[in-house]
Amino acid sequence: MTDTLFADISEWQPVIDDSYPYEWLSIRSNDGTYRDVNFYANWDIARSWLDSRRLRGLIVYCVYRPNWSDVLDTHIAMQGENRPDVVSMVDVESWGGTIWGDNSDEINRLVWGIGDWRGPQIDGRPRRVIGYVNPNDVNIWPVRPPIGFVIPSYGSYPSFPPGTEDLEAQMIAHQFTNGEGYGHGLPEGYGSVTCDMNAANGYDAEQLRTATGIDAPASTP
Repeated sequence: MTDTLFADISEWQPVIDDSYPYEWLSIRSNDGTYRDVNFYANWDIARSWLDSRRLRGLIVYCVYRPNWSDVLDTHIAMQGENRPDVVSMVDVESWGGTIWGDNSDEINRLVWGIGDWRGPQIDGRPRRVIGYVNPNDVNIWPVRPPIGFVIPSYGSYPSFPPGTEDLEAQMIAHQFTNGEGYGHGLPEGYGSVTCDMNAANGYDAEQLRTATGIDAPASTP
């Protein structure tokens, strides 16, 4: 099996073009209420690729800030439509200590709010919502919902300190580089673009659809 690779891009990279070779993609919509200036261009291209099946899945991510309700409203408004082949990701980071303490209530409200918009729950889990968190930052998100996670660790497989074992079980992708040479032979981006790159370990493109809730049926009452 070939693990699914996908790039993570924002306004720090050029708008995607035909040099993009992968079947999945992750694009940023908003950081708090700040709207990524490349989002709409990336969104339009990505939707056309989903329609043509060039892409088999798209992750649209928002960066958590404590004004979670505004983050939620911005994330939903920017997309304008709830496509069934799109997954949301909540990016939770400490940002150099600017976010601290237990933010679980606010983050989880954001996660479940997105899940309510996405559709019926999947066996009690929010539909088509995943998270991004470094195990070293879990002090700001110690109580986490039962969702999949993208885990960053550049140059090596992530380590999971005591109390974060659930993250390893729920990890659906490993962000293995920021494009600065940590890939150890894996791509540092695509074409001439360097960027964050992810490997969905153990999932091909179709299996990743199921793992992120795209192909999962509604829960049975």
